[in-house]
Amino acid sequence: MRILDEHSKSQDIGLMSVHRQLLPVIALVVIFLIVAGALLCHTAQEQNEVAEGAERHLAASSISVLRNGIADFVVDYAYWDDTAQHVIIDYDEQWADDNVGQWVVEGLGMDGALVAGSDNRLIHHADDHSPEHLADPARYPEEVTAILSKARTQAGSGGEGSEAATGFFRDEFGLHLAAAAAIVWEDEGPPPLDSDVHGVLFFYRTLDPALLAESGEQFLLKDLRLSSGTPGDGVPHLALASIGGKALGNLRWTSEQPGTAMLKNLVLPLALMAGGTLLIIGLIVQRAYKRARLFRDYHDGLEKQTEELRQAYDAAAALSQSKSHFLAMMSHELRTPLNAIIGFSDFMRQDRIRPLPTERLQEYANDIHASGNYLLDLINDILNMSKIEAQRYELHEAQVKLADLLEQSMTLVKNLADSKTISLHASKLEVQLYLDPLAFKQILLNLLSNAIKYSEPGKNIWIDARQNEDGTLSVSVRDEGVGMTQEGIAAALEPFGQARNSYVRDAQGTGLGLNICQALIELHGGRLDIDSIPQQGTKVTLLLPPDRVVCGADEAPQPQHQLASNQ
Repeated sequence: MRILDEHSKSQDIGLMSVHRQLLPVIALVVIFLIVAGALLCHTAQEQNEVAEGAERHLAASSISVLRNGIADFVVDYAYWDDTAQHVIIDYDEQWADDNVGQWVVEGLGMDGALVAGSDNRLIHHADDHSPEHLADPARYPEEVTAILSKARTQAGSGGEGSEAATGFFRDEFGLHLAAAAAIVWEDEGPPPLDSDVHGVLFFYRTLDPALLAESGEQFLLKDLRLSSGTPGDGVPHLALASIGGKALGNLRWTSEQPGTAMLKNLVLPLALMAGGTLLIIGLIVQRAYKRARLFRDYHDGLEKQTEELRQAYDAAAALSQSKSHFLAMMSHELRTPLNAIIGFSDFMRQDRIRPLPTERLQEYANDIHASGNYLLDLINDILNMSKIEAQRYELHEAQVKLADLLEQSMTLVKNLADSKTISLHASKLEVQLYLDPLAFKQILLNLLSNAIKYSEPGKNIWIDARQNEDGTLSVSVRDEGVGMTQEGIAAALEPFGQARNSYVRDAQGTGLGLNICQALIELHGGRLDIDSIPQQGTKVTLLLPPDRVVCGADEAPQPQHQLASNQ
């Protein structure tokens, strides 16, 4: 009996020893699980905060893109001589409606536009909501009056555009984003005033569900919407205020909460890990390692998603800017020749034209013909650029003399050079090339036309051709024009880009000339280099590879000869 009691006692001692050994391990495992769970919850919270911050940045960017788009349009139309003439100086209701009124609503996608004069007198008005909306200056919301006042303080002088004033305002039709700019002349001179006060052009867009849905899709924001109340804690939002700082509403969206989603996905694995850890202590390290690796995978996935969101934002912002710039530029470039063609042809259809002399009719016909040719050149440039970008431009190569191409190109621009008393000079180089004659001639014509366009009367333009020691052939066009900065060169080589910091404001064209030249010379395996100094001139060099040179020059280039001189 005593032996049995001692055996039972030894078993109790053994159990107590096992419990003592297991208890610290179990406590350690429990502490580990609690710490791991806390870390995961903290990490999930941080990921939610990072995602919410990124979404808030995207929401602010969507508003910024809308704001910049409206501001670019209103500044462009306010900095236009026709606006100043037909709206402020000599009010033409039909012109105003076709260009800065109903056209703004139908053609530019705005919800309304108005022109305010002295004491905010309503000069012209167009609105998509109702004819009475914003038609009475006495009933303007104070935010509208503040925007108009700020736009007048930012009016530009003659020859300089005004800076746009932007802000939000709210009325019975909802919350609107507006931009206003003072109307000024494109050239220097007394400002176009209405009773000694600058007239202001005012565009706005309503932040309605359709516009917010489009912006939300563009910037990857789910259920983007407006809220007039104060959001509760933890609700992602972006406050929208007036130009004076008054809160007008909040932009809200449904946050993705990637950290919370990660925790939901990890609930079952963590539970299985806890059970397995309690049963088999030896698997603790292995399972912890797997979960850590899984955590890192989620973290990497979230970082990748954040980078994709950033890239999507950059792409969307660049696309919006290019679209706004292209529409603003082409609206002028296409409308000007079309207005001339329609105007002169309509005048020639009327009966009162019969008494006019033949010379006058000839002038009208010449104007229509010149406008049509200009419009055709514009369209051809755009189509050529489209062909090149779609990789559908085919080269029709043949053997041709470089001297013939230079002579033909200079002959075609001779009249343009004569009209500005500009002299063209060319070096003579007897060399045979294998290339597309029409494409290369188009390159030369574009470069010569640009050189003439941006050169003052009485200047010189040189065409130099030489064969280099490595067998390549260089053809350069050098002028004494306005020149460009490095930023201007980069802008000029972009599709539809112009170096506006250096070139004159009234330079016409699509901005495709240099871009087409670069694309065509690259199709021949060559490259285009530009060296330019502001106010001193520009040198554009075409470099053709050796395999394009059929036979080189036997002697050095001959002395220069002058093709045209009007000095």
